[in-house]
Amino acid sequence: MLLENPARYLGFRHSTIAEPEFLAELVRRSGCGLLCDVNNIFVSAHNLGDDAKAYLRALPSAAVGEIHLAGHVAANRAGEDLLIDDHGSSVAAPVWDLYRCALRRFGLVPSLVEWDKNLPPLALLLGEARKAEGAALAEVGANDRIA
Repeated sequence: MLLENPARYLGFRHSTIAEPEFLAELVRRSGCGLLCDVNNIFVSAHNLGDDAKAYLRALPSAAVGEIHLAGHVAANRAGEDLLIDDHGSSVAAPVWDLYRCALRRFGLVPSLVEWDKNLPPLALLLGEARKAEGAALAEVGANDRIA
């Protein structure tokens, strides 16, 4: 079973542990794996002022069994600039950069581009899939995992 990290839009005042450390402990205690959603990490880091690359570094690399990518949309709520994980647009350039970091950290694991609303022509969807495949092949060789 793979547990996915969520997109976050607010922080909890009384949190005693950072989310990636919580996920690492959950993996350790339960034996589950992780589905690393790099768009969710990017969105959350932007919204909460966190470091997306530090989040990736804190996840147990051997537990990551799949990576997800998606689009997001910018919104302004009560004067705050937020990113919303929307699965309705192309993967943004900084998310592709974070994906390459994830591949270097976790190795070549199955990856999926999520796009389930505002569906574009098939050629655009296939282009996004080819970008993910190209990034994976450029960053790591088959069955390589970089610690």
